[in-house]
Amino acid sequence: MIRAMRRPVGLAIAVVFVALLAVPALAATGKDRLVGDCTHSQIKPAQIVLACADANAVVLHVKWRSFGAAKAAGTGTYSVNGCTPNCAAGAFKNYPVKLTASDAKHCADGDVDDYMSLLLAFVGTPPPATRSPLKVALYCPIG
Repeated sequence: MIRAMRRPVGLAIAVVFVALLAVPALAATGKDRLVGDCTHSQIKPAQIVLACADANAVVLHVKWRSFGAAKAAGTGTYSVNGCTPNCAAGAFKNYPVKLTASDAKHCADGDVDDYMSLLLAFVGTPPPATRSPLKVALYCPIG
């Protein structure tokens, strides 16, 4: 009788172990994405264009610590054009940031949810006239 009870317990432990291994694999399949280039949903994009009309604000060199959950977190470099004397002739300045993506919603570009909000916490002094953290609304891909 003791042997008969060990099998269900052993089977239950094996099922739990397999389930724990599967959770990170499911997160890596890309059910959650972020629109990094204004036109495509991407898994863990290395850069995120924040100003789609002229690309004068971008987060570069993004390294994700987590991705594919209610919130995604990482670090990167916020690069913004100072637009002096104008945006065509302006210079870009870089600022290190910690970023958090959240507020996933379904977009029409496929069976994925795209993060719709990006919170940038500046490490050090933020750009002039910019609050830290800076909350940026993201949009579904431009079709």
